[in-house]
Amino acid sequence: MRGSFSPADKLGLTGPGGAFQEVTVALELRSPAPAERVRRLVAHAERGCHAAQSLRAAVPVRLLARLNGDDLNG
Repeated sequence: MRGSFSPADKLGLTGPGGAFQEVTVALELRSPAPAERVRRLVAHAERGCHAAQSLRAAVPVRLLARLNGDDLNG
């Protein structure tokens, strides 16, 4: 898995923000199974991957920060 992003935000510079611009998942398989069967398995696994589906759709992200038992979210 490899993510591409601009480091500008982490460095305090003006830029597009810290979100990934692209995520690439490289899958290298070795199997005696026919290619079509493996292709269907990979498609099925991709459909069921919560991480990949969440990255494809805008989902709310909530930070719950606490310090010594006290809420820092304010």
